[in-house]
Amino acid sequence: MRYFLAVFALMATFAQAESTGPDGMTAAQLGEFLKSLQTAVANDNAASVAKLALFPLRVNLPHKKTLKAPQFIAQYSSIITPKVKAAVLAQTTETLFRNSNGAMIGNGELWFSGICLNKECSKQTTKIIAINP
Repeated sequence: MRYFLAVFALMATFAQAESTGPDGMTAAQLGEFLKSLQTAVANDNAASVAKLALFPLRVNLPHKKTLKAPQFIAQYSSIITPKVKAAVLAQTTETLFRNSNGAMIGNGELWFSGICLNKECSKQTTKIIAINP
């Protein structure tokens, strides 16, 4: 009986880790993306952060605007403010808020989501979809 319970618990853990959340991402995808984002932000590498974003990117500075990659890179320091940077670096996968819009870092400073790359959504990626400095 113990063996059965141990196997059942292991299977449940595996199924939970591989299940897709309401944002279209698995726990593994969340963790991998968050780690990449934190590394790029910690190093203030605007080009690397840009590679993690879906363009045109919605940035809600004093006024909402959408930016293309070159604009984002040029304005990086006014978008990835110390507040946004701190939120990204402090975030853990376990405490991410997730809904059908995506995963939220901090108090909404940055949102990212699973993105379909084809009509069937059989190919996916994860990208930043909005930043609220």
